[in-house]
Amino acid sequence: MRKAILLGAIFSVSSSFAVPLVNAEFSVGAMSHDPSGYVEYPTGSGTRADLKDTLGLGKKTKPFARAKIELPIIPNLYLQYIPMKFEGTGRYSTTLKFGNVTYNANVDLSTSVKLDHYDLGLYYNIPLVGTATAGVIDPELGINVRLLDFEGRITGQSGSVTRTETKSMKVPVPMGYAGLGINLPYVSLIGELRGIAYKGSRYYDVTGEVRIKPISIPGMASFFVGAGYRYEELKLDDVSDVTAKVKVKSLFANVGVAF
Repeated sequence: MRKAILLGAIFSVSSSFAVPLVNAEFSVGAMSHDPSGYVEYPTGSGTRADLKDTLGLGKKTKPFARAKIELPIIPNLYLQYIPMKFEGTGRYSTTLKFGNVTYNANVDLSTSVKLDHYDLGLYYNIPLVGTATAGVIDPELGINVRLLDFEGRITGQSGSVTRTETKSMKVPVPMGYAGLGINLPYVSLIGELRGIAYKGSRYYDVTGEVRIKPISIPGMASFFVGAGYRYEELKLDDVSDVTAKVKVKSLFANVGVAF
């Protein structure tokens, strides 16, 4: 939460200074994540554990922040931070193997999963479309690199002792990026798509947002409030000895400034 507050303070200060030929927007908000799917570690010999039914992971709300800076010649910049952390208690009807530990059947398993997202995108507005539509339609194309900071931890009884097994990894994921904005006088509709597929693994997310712009200061800045939906799917086919299919459905709301 302190990260989100700090980013919000920086963004608020930045919004007071409009730079000629540079357009920018900054926003912070809250996102409610609902995970589902399964994870198996190690691939081939671990138990395929369902995130909800076996591990008991449920919805969790976390802050998020993002920024877009559009420059006159060089690629535009997109920054985004979406932290995720899920915790739960579940059990499995037979023994469950995670990493090097085999947990007893029908015992409580305490699980924690972190899946933080750090995005850095470079994109261009498609030429002439914005001009031809007087800025109403604003399509974007580019590339995105997402750093996934993952840590999975399970604690439970193995034999006669309580043991904890942890798997963590940081994976940079290159992705294609496409965005579309429809800008009306007091409302904007925004859609974004990021994705990649490679050798049996795939990863994509889709975001849709409605923004209301109640306050606008001509020539300086406009303030907005937004709400939307985000769907994310990650399928890993033996990546770092992990096989998984994870879906995260998210509702979010945010506030921001554009200038």
